[in-house]
Amino acid sequence: MRIVKNVLVNTQVVALTGLVATLMLSAAPASAQSKIPQREMSYCMATLTGQTPGARVNLRSGPGTNYQQKGYGLVGDRVHILRESGGTPQDLAVVENRQGFSWYRVGFPKSGARGWVRGDFMTPECFN
Repeated sequence: MRIVKNVLVNTQVVALTGLVATLMLSAAPASAQSKIPQREMSYCMATLTGQTPGARVNLRSGPGTNYQQKGYGLVGDRVHILRESGGTPQDLAVVENRQGFSWYRVGFPKSGARGWVRGDFMTPECFN
């Protein structure tokens, strides 16, 4: 009776371990799940921020409000901060405009859309 109980417990532990291992293996890094090419990604991601959850954050064709709006993200969306063209993953594509705002070139992982977002609408996180 005792052996059966131990075997049963061991089976449950193995099944649980197998489940955890499966979940861990299926959770690929963000770069593997992204439509953004690896050569454009930096070591940083960001969450779009704003005062109203779900509000729109404009994606622009260049680093300023005088550039065309290409689309938008929503407050709470995660984006990749892209690297400077030809740079290393540490070289972020960031520009300070004449008004003193920092603008980051970002990419949306699911759609692959890329453009510029003003820095005060983002909370960056870097992982190097």
